[in-house]
Amino acid sequence: MNISNSFDLGFDPKLLPVELTDKSYGNDVSPSFYFRAKESYFVLWVEEKDKNLRELEGSARYTLVHGVNLGDEESPEIYDDHNKGVVLSTESFFELEEEINRLIS
Repeated sequence: MNISNSFDLGFDPKLLPVELTDKSYGNDVSPSFYFRAKESYFVLWVEEKDKNLRELEGSARYTLVHGVNLGDEESPEIYDDHNKGVVLSTESFFELEEEINRLIS
C-alpha cells in the first residue's frame, strides 16, 4: 500500500538528497520509508501534522531510526533495528533534512 500518496508528509520527498522507498503496510495509520546512507539503512516514520490525530500520543512528527535488512541487496526487507536507539525525533522537517545530510556526508 502506498499510503504516502494521500498523506501530507510536510515535505516533497524529491527534495531530499536520498531516495525514500515507501515501506508502509496496509494496516499502518501513517507512512514509513527507508533509505540507504553509505552502507547503512534507515527508517523514517511520519506522523500526522495534527498532534491530536497521531497514532501514539506524544510522538514526534518525524522519527528516524536505524534499519536492518532481513532480505538481501536484490530484494531488501528493511525493518527497524530495535538493537539501536532512535537517530532523531523531531517536529521539524529542517532538522530531519539536516540529519539526513549529515548521514550521507
